[in-house]
Amino acid sequence: MPRRLAITGPHVLEVLQYEDPPLEAHQVLVKTELASGKHGTTTAMFDDANFRGQHFDEHMRLFVEARPGAERPRPSRDAPWRTGTTGVGVVTDIGPEVTHWKVGDRVFGLMDVRETNVCQENRLWELGHLDPTLALCMEPAYVSFHCLRESNVRFGDSVAIIGLGAIGLLALRMARQAGAERTFAVDLLANRREWAAKHGADEVFDPRDGDVALVIHELTEGRGVDVAIETAGAYAALHTAIRCTRLCGTVCSAGFYQGEANTLWLGREWHHNRLNIVVPHGCGWGHVPRDYPGWDEKRAYDTIVSMMRQGRLSAPGLIQPVVSLEEGPEVFRLIEEEPDKVIKFAVRF
Repeated sequence: MPRRLAITGPHVLEVLQYEDPPLEAHQVLVKTELASGKHGTTTAMFDDANFRGQHFDEHMRLFVEARPGAERPRPSRDAPWRTGTTGVGVVTDIGPEVTHWKVGDRVFGLMDVRETNVCQENRLWELGHLDPTLALCMEPAYVSFHCLRESNVRFGDSVAIIGLGAIGLLALRMARQAGAERTFAVDLLANRREWAAKHGADEVFDPRDGDVALVIHELTEGRGVDVAIETAGAYAALHTAIRCTRLCGTVCSAGFYQGEANTLWLGREWHHNRLNIVVPHGCGWGHVPRDYPGWDEKRAYDTIVSMMRQGRLSAPGLIQPVVSLEEGPEVFRLIEEEPDKVIKFAVRF
């Protein structure tokens, strides 16, 4: 039986066996070669602080008190959570009405970390000559893409990226492509700052070294940046983003914050500088991009893939480490306990 890397409890990952269901009309079976998943969102969901005792009513878009017994299910061995978002592999079987793919095609798309993936035929792309490790960046690039579009980064802008996980680092690359005149990158981890410095950041900062916002204001003739993109998911990082931003500038808040805020002073820069805030498409679920229907999920992914093929979006060395399936649980231990050893993991099958 094939195996998968699965979340079976809070902070517990295991390698489990599973069975693939029969293919439906427009489904494709892919033998996985490489797969990757989220870090921050996944580890935040282990504790699930935002949903504890709460139910998100998708019709009202409102958190309400959960009825007894109606809390969101937690992961278990009988009902494990997936760990993956993106994969690369070879088509080994197709459903009876599939027209776009044939057995033997090498593809990539939205997949789990498992030896085989059942995929909808319209959620796969031809790998061709694309670097497989770059293809694994497609899903975080989707969030980064909307960070740039929905915060309206324009040619000549100054941009700060607060939090340099995969989403933040790809947002940095895209800000350069969008024509940002100055870029600043902020993170606690040296390996991420080093990657940023090599791939587009004019200045990198460790927030423990002093008042980053003050320095950024000084480097922008006192103004602050036009746009600050926060992807760390920490309230202190959001506070830094707010303080980095100019009068009437934009804060793009893409982080998945957990629990109550206790480090924000909204009566300071936030109030007096009349800042705009944007939570971009790709965060949460059940919504469309702000410029829908001109842009939808398929157009965004197709554009990201096209820019990768043109060489306009690259991420050399971003995927590290690459491990075996058996090493998968250890990678998540590193993500939580030794994050300086991981930027974005991948599992090779």
